[in-house]
Amino acid sequence: MARPANLSNAVYDKMKEAVDSGEFPEGLKLPTENALCERYGVSRPVVRGAMERLRKEGYIKTVRGSGSFVIKEHVTPTPFAPTLGEFAISGIGDVIQCQETRMAFEGEMAALAAERWTDEAMEELDAALAQIHSDGLDSVGTIDGDMRFHAAVVKAAKNEYAAAVYELMKPQILVGMNMSKGLYPLLPEFARRHGIEEHKAILDAIRARDVEGARREMRNHIGFFGDQFK
Repeated sequence: MARPANLSNAVYDKMKEAVDSGEFPEGLKLPTENALCERYGVSRPVVRGAMERLRKEGYIKTVRGSGSFVIKEHVTPTPFAPTLGEFAISGIGDVIQCQETRMAFEGEMAALAAERWTDEAMEELDAALAQIHSDGLDSVGTIDGDMRFHAAVVKAAKNEYAAAVYELMKPQILVGMNMSKGLYPLLPEFARRHGIEEHKAILDAIRARDVEGARREMRNHIGFFGDQFK
């Protein structure tokens, strides 16, 4: 499956081609975001990413309350910033930085999930925790359950932008999860707390709609991993 960043780049290319070819002539008011989503078969965050790049490069201008228009100012483009998916983990310092980012990001997602979860979201959270338990701490599948749980928390937060960011972070998150799991045979107490108890504490706080508790439990869960290497 294509990553959101790659999809956004693809939509940018198609829209730029439409401008260059005259299909989207200068002065044209662009279709709405929803119409562009339907045209290109992508989500709104993908379309917004493509349009932001077009704005920076001088192809379109957005007028608040009126929409976006083709202007073709031919601004010399600046080098486009790399996407998170292009960053590679090259050492433990990179893993710790990723964990620090996750503490801030997923802590807030857990807080929002506590406010916004629906019955469907809670069913997925319960299923993810059940998978962690059924796989056991010695199973490779534990990583799948762990990833499923954290993704379910983000989904329960009901924020499309956050879901797109989380997708970009997944390769780096998986590295950290694998390293964390590698400590389980050496640190049984860490395995029990990190693999089982902390996930349950996060879910209990979300289920109770305890916003501060959910934020705290998630931050503690992710931060504890980084403490092993400081």
